[in-house]
Amino acid sequence: MKEEKIDQVGGLYEKFHQLHEEFGNLWQDETLLHWDWWIALLVSAGAWVLWIRYRKRDSTHRLLYAGLFSIIVSVCMDYIGVALGLWYYTGKPLPTFPAWAPFHFCMLPVAIMFFIQIKPHISPWIKGLLFGLITSFLAEPILVWTGYYVLTGWQYIYSVPIYVIIYVICDYLANRVTFEKIR
Repeated sequence: MKEEKIDQVGGLYEKFHQLHEEFGNLWQDETLLHWDWWIALLVSAGAWVLWIRYRKRDSTHRLLYAGLFSIIVSVCMDYIGVALGLWYYTGKPLPTFPAWAPFHFCMLPVAIMFFIQIKPHISPWIKGLLFGLITSFLAEPILVWTGYYVLTGWQYIYSVPIYVIIYVICDYLANRVTFEKIR
């Protein structure tokens, strides 16, 4: 039984490896250095350049802590969505990652960090709802329109509560009491 299972899993990983090689070849021929690749690269760098320029410097570490949380959660959830066949991406800067890196590693955390620092007296739930609506009904449709994000079983409305919860947790992390020093 154990050997049979090992052989079956090994066969699936071999298929996965072959698909990855095929995708890498397609990416190299059809994406690398093409317009969508350059735009993805510019969006990625541009988001962080804007954040470095306009962040509240005394809150840098708190904001980065929240931004890192948003990256980890969104990449994990995105992996699940891609694995379930709910969406996929084109125009990726790297062929080896299931997520669209400019969104998960740049646009999403930077947007969340800006939202946290702007008008901090407003309820995080209100800001989270606004963030969720803007991301779901403005950002996602733009990504679909440009062809970066292809929905195969997902609706924009499903994203709203996910973005709200991610935002609220990020806000909580960024605004909690400072950590004790390590002794």
